[in-house]
Amino acid sequence: MIKLPTVVQHMSDKDFASVAEQFKKTRAEKFIMLLTFLKEGRLSEEEMIEKLQVNKIAFYTLKSRLAEKIQEYLYKNVGDERIELLRNLANIHNLIYSTPKATAVAMLRKMEAELRDNDMPNELTLVYSALKKLHLHTPKYYEYSQLYNKHIAFTIAIDKAEDLVSNFTRTLGEYEITRDKMVMQRLWLIKKELANVCRLYDSHHLGIYKKLVDISFALFVPLQEAIRDDDPVEDMLAAAFRVFDTYDKDVKYQYLRNVFNFLAFEYYHGLKLYKNEARYFEEVDRELPTFLLSDHCSFSTRFLISRIERHIHLGNEKDLGRHDLVHEVDASDVPNYINLNLYKAACAFYSGKYNDAVKVLNEVLNTVSFKNIFHAETEVKLFLALACSMLNKYEQAEVLLRSVSRKITDTIEDGCYENALTFIRMLKLQMSSEVKNVEEKLRSLRDKFFQQNNGHERMLTFLKLDDAFIRELAKGVKAS
Repeated sequence: MIKLPTVVQHMSDKDFASVAEQFKKTRAEKFIMLLTFLKEGRLSEEEMIEKLQVNKIAFYTLKSRLAEKIQEYLYKNVGDERIELLRNLANIHNLIYSTPKATAVAMLRKMEAELRDNDMPNELTLVYSALKKLHLHTPKYYEYSQLYNKHIAFTIAIDKAEDLVSNFTRTLGEYEITRDKMVMQRLWLIKKELANVCRLYDSHHLGIYKKLVDISFALFVPLQEAIRDDDPVEDMLAAAFRVFDTYDKDVKYQYLRNVFNFLAFEYYHGLKLYKNEARYFEEVDRELPTFLLSDHCSFSTRFLISRIERHIHLGNEKDLGRHDLVHEVDASDVPNYINLNLYKAACAFYSGKYNDAVKVLNEVLNTVSFKNIFHAETEVKLFLALACSMLNKYEQAEVLLRSVSRKITDTIEDGCYENALTFIRMLKLQMSSEVKNVEEKLRSLRDKFFQQNNGHERMLTFLKLDDAFIRELAKGVKAS
């Protein structure tokens, strides 16, 4: 069954009202009640069963039927003008076998023009296959054969490029949580393979996929050797946006534009050019729920971490939790799952809801197997230890700090993760009741952490460790 609560919560007000109106016409009151409960998202299943006055079996039957009706509604109301065109494509065999040849050719040529306008090379192969058959005894047969072969090969190249982009995105997430140099090399190999595919055809689609990977590599993978011959990031971004403006009817580009808005934001954000990043941030943030769904072609939850950093820079980090983010990531997608929950924990943390932050981070530790992903484990545990310290839960914080410290000592090369060790010393100092001049010493360790916190071991960039926070941290007893 579909994840019904999530689907209902993502429905637009217009779609929700339309579905509810259908139930009103049939006087399906329990469907309306269940639909409303799911949209509001405040009740547990047990509470819904009680309010609906049904038993569990009847409830799950009702829920299943509601899911079917919503799926049917959404399918019939897909907001894509190309759906009718695709339905016509499904009837191509009827055109060949039951329609006069001249009429069939005229209809297929019309489809060809529309498919070209909508830039749908895969679907064009169906049209050219049909036109080949209808022109079997004419010279045009060879023309359509060539067009068919060309679009078959081109479609395969596009599919291969899209697979490589997805593979790169998944591997980039793996690198983000492991900072493993072998993973970095795999990213470079994928980058090279995509470049080879893109050399086969002069295609703006392939060019966009190549720019997506090249820019992402330059922004998130610290391997200068791999980008030595690439164009400057700013030039690649400008070229991509020109393509989007030129082919503004391309449905894929309508979504990929926001992926490149994200990359442009990350580029200027990394350079600390906050005025330049602002408009790209607004573009992505305005469509945030939709953008986060692009995790097959971009490491989309990375934006959430940068979003925290931007709010900190603007001094409005307390506003992060003002609007609930309705987005779910399966725990099997470890990099995005961790980032999403770090974001949720940070929203709670900056709202002063330290208990909520602890709950979120504990759930991450209990859900994710951190074998071979030391970097992400360290970041989660240090953030959790800090949140525990704010609640005076020093015993749990101490256990977490010992765990991280032991792993660094036992398994990590000497000289690595000095930033994490300094952060541990900072929290341990804060827990001690015997140290004098705690605030001054905390500031000194904080400054040392800032100096060490760079390169591929960089972490906890979403923490605001300013003097005001250090003063709060230095207090013997924290507000709960």
